[in-house]
Amino acid sequence: MNVNKNNKENFLKEKTLNDDLDYRKDAVHEPVDCGCPMAPGQLYPTETGTLFHAGNILIALVGLPATSKTLLAVSMTRYTRWLGVRTRSFHVSEYRRHKSNRNIALSLKFEQDMVDEVLKDIIDFFENKKGQIAIFDSLNILKSDRKRLVSLFENINVKVLFIESIVTDPKLVNKNIEIALKSNQYLNWRKEDAIDYYTKKLSIKESQYEHITPDENCNFLKYINFGEQLIINHNNQLGYLINKIVFFLMNLRNKTSRVYLARCGTSDSDKYTNDEVLNEEGIRYSKNLTDLVLDRVGMHRQGKKVDTESLVIWTGPRKRTYTTGKFFIEKGFDVQERSQLKQLQPGSVADMTIEEIKEKYPNEHAEFLKDPYHYRYPRAESYHDLAVRMESLLLELEHMNTNVLIIAHESTLRVLYGYLLAYTVLDVPKLEFSREFLTEITFGPFCNTVEKIPIN
Repeated sequence: MNVNKNNKENFLKEKTLNDDLDYRKDAVHEPVDCGCPMAPGQLYPTETGTLFHAGNILIALVGLPATSKTLLAVSMTRYTRWLGVRTRSFHVSEYRRHKSNRNIALSLKFEQDMVDEVLKDIIDFFENKKGQIAIFDSLNILKSDRKRLVSLFENINVKVLFIESIVTDPKLVNKNIEIALKSNQYLNWRKEDAIDYYTKKLSIKESQYEHITPDENCNFLKYINFGEQLIINHNNQLGYLINKIVFFLMNLRNKTSRVYLARCGTSDSDKYTNDEVLNEEGIRYSKNLTDLVLDRVGMHRQGKKVDTESLVIWTGPRKRTYTTGKFFIEKGFDVQERSQLKQLQPGSVADMTIEEIKEKYPNEHAEFLKDPYHYRYPRAESYHDLAVRMESLLLELEHMNTNVLIIAHESTLRVLYGYLLAYTVLDVPKLEFSREFLTEITFGPFCNTVEKIPIN
């Protein structure tokens, strides 16, 4: 119940945009009661939240500091929750941050105590909170540590998959170090002290590191330079669910780009049954949207050619959606019409008011209120169906490292936003997108963040 209340408060906060900007972290790290639906359940919903009869799985990350392990953990958590799996990521760094200080941060006993506390919570997650996937974000660089994990979790019937993140690209290493030094662990540290401490820590761990080899007789995946190369060992033993995750990792990239979400402009009637072009108000909106996006990504150049390859524009196939991008087309951008972005098919209740639906379909409306995400009106799609349709587009989005503007109807934006910000099925149907704001989502190593920018 507390989870629902917190989600509602976040939702109301986003609706009340008294300030110029609305800023919010994603929901991956918020405490979640596993008695509630975890995510949009893209595959299929079950009462237990367990999919594919895959059993319980521990994904243990392996690697030195500054190898993007936390980003991998967060991304896999977001994706598997969206699939409908009860997943939680456990970050040893977060446990350490709450309990450590500079004098004891390098203590081996302290580090082991932190790991033991995390493992205790993971076991509780499997046994008492009925989770299916736990992601263990720690170093796990010793063979003895990995052997212990396999033994510990085999005893409670949990399969273990190790994902070893290896970074050999110096540019990527330096970038990851810069990101690490901006984390909460080094808040209020002098930059010189943070660099010295981090370099010392990295040097110690490098001297201890034992890479995973096949003779350990375990399931593992080597993830090299953030997806540049993958080496897989024994993963067929873990089944289809892990294969879905591997395919996701093949598409994942360490992004510095942003995603922009905007509603399409208005037409005269704004009815589903009428595939209309923009009216005068819609044309003004589309012009203002174009100017704002180009300003936001730094593409307005007086007297100079705009770099049209630095921004991708996707729209839905309806006329007023596609023509909302008309001014981008005039500036030379490739506006791509994507069938996955077609709005939710309302079926028999198309263009009806709530009162009209209650009167004509009282029983159906009552069922809809019980589960607005999964319920279908006659001849309609549910939000669940819409999510199924959009999976390929989401994977393509993860693969890109280019700014993307998505112009679509509100129902489609709800599913996109729900995935990128890790909302649950309880929230997605209630999300609102005003034409007064452009939604800017920034990818981060620990969480995605969102900013609402006024459209003049």
